[in-house]
This record gives sequence, C-alpha cells and structure tokens, in this order.
Amino acid sequence: MAILFAVFIVYPIVYNVAISFYEWNGIEVNRTFCGIQNYVRLFHDPIMMRSMINFVLIAVFTTLIQAFLGIIFASFFIRKIPFSKAYRILFYLPVIATPTIVGDLFSKIFETNRGNLNVFLHAIHMDFLCQQWLASSKTAMLCIIFVNIWQWTGYSMLMYYANMLTIPQDLYESAELDGANSVQRFLHITFPMLRRTHSTLVILGVLGALKCFDLPYVLTRGGPAHATETFSTYLYTQSFNHFRQGMASAIAVVMLIIALIVTFIQLRIYIRQDKEAQG
Repeated sequence: MAILFAVFIVYPIVYNVAISFYEWNGIEVNRTFCGIQNYVRLFHDPIMMRSMINFVLIAVFTTLIQAFLGIIFASFFIRKIPFSKAYRILFYLPVIATPTIVGDLFSKIFETNRGNLNVFLHAIHMDFLCQQWLASSKTAMLCIIFVNIWQWTGYSMLMYYANMLTIPQDLYESAELDGANSVQRFLHITFPMLRRTHSTLVILGVLGALKCFDLPYVLTRGGPAHATETFSTYLYTQSFNHFRQGMASAIAVVMLIIALIVTFIQLRIYIRQDKEAQG
C-alpha cells in the first residue's frame, strides 16, 4: 500500500513541484532551470489574478446559495409531502449528469441568436432582457455560477435531508410542547444540529471551485477576454496551448497549497466539533 501511495501520489506531486522551477515545453528533453521565475511571473500575471478572483466568486456564491437552497428543500421534503420521493429524485438528477453534458445543454440555452432563453424572452416581449449571455464579460461568470448551482443544489439537499433524519424527534416534540413554532424549531434545533453538514458542504464547495474546469471550458473556454478563467482552464491553456509546462506546474502547485490550507482548516473544524460533542 505504501508503495502504491508513493508511486501514484507522492512521486507525481514531487515531480510537478520540481518541473515548476524549469522552463520546459513538455516535449523536448532539454529544459532550463529558472528558479522561482515561474512563480514571479505567475503572481504578476493579470490572468492568474483574474483566475484567483473567479475562484473566490465561484466558491462563495455557489457554496452559500447551494447550501441555502439545499436546506430549504430538505426541510420541505422531510415533512413527507405528497410525491416527496419523486421530487427528491428530480432534484438530484442533475448531480449525476456529467458537467460536459450540462455545459453543452446550457450553451444552447444561453446562445445569443437562437438560444432558448433569448427566444423565450422575445416571445413574451421582454426583448430588453436579452443578452449575449456567454459572450459578455458582465454576464458570462454569472451564467457559470448559475449552472453550477443548478447542477449541485441537489447534492446539498440530499446531504441535509440524510442528516435531518438522524436528528432525534423527541427534541422537536419537547420544543413543540414548550410552544416553539416551526421556524423556531428550525433555527434552534435543525440548523445547529446540522453544523457538521454545513462544514462539509463548505469544504466541498471550496475544493470544487478550486478544480472547476468542465463548465467554464465547455461554455466559454475561459472567455470572453479571460472573464471566466479558472485555475484549471488557465493551467490547461498554459500546458497544451502555449506549451509552458513550468508555468502550468506552478499553477498546479498553487492549487495544491490552497487545497492543503482548506484541508487543514477542515480538520481543525472537525476536531473542534468533536471536542464540543464530547464535552
């Protein structure tokens, strides 16, 4: 097991870090050592800064909105409303679709001339709302965030729903006897009891934003004018379009550092929550 871990995890990471200190096109045998120049160029690169901003935007908006919608939907479905099982399945279906298929679907919806959205707006005489959704730097990132939320809200809903089933019902019964209404029971029982789920979804949301590639690549290729560039799409461009393997490796190292920081925070939160539960 240790050998497999070393070969498939440790070695690729070490090799990638080493390559980040070279100028290399990834094809020729010879490569030039450049020290930290790739990192210096990277942090003076406006496209990299744009990728960093987009990472923050995707992480914040998708994580918070998905969690908010997920807990709201789960709260309805936990009441065992008619056809709740069918609704849960419908809400979860986008999650099992590949991002490539989802991106292709929404590229047809957001297409400027014959896209379903603009055609619908024309049909209801709301032409003033028509936009070049994916061709404008003002709306392209909003479209990607919207599609991400559409696809992954079902996952947040299922996580909340599954954990709501573990909350002891006697807590709700006692609160109801004390005169607490449904909103008060949600705020003082349900929401606090789901704190581990909140933490898990935040961590997963941040890591998902960090490696976000499929949707931006299919919908916009990182454009227009790098408005939707992410770490992964920029890494891909540097590696396969410009043949700058050293720069691409430097981007990968930055992503690794961010992932390690997020993982460290996650472990600290879990340890603290375990201590609170035991204490």
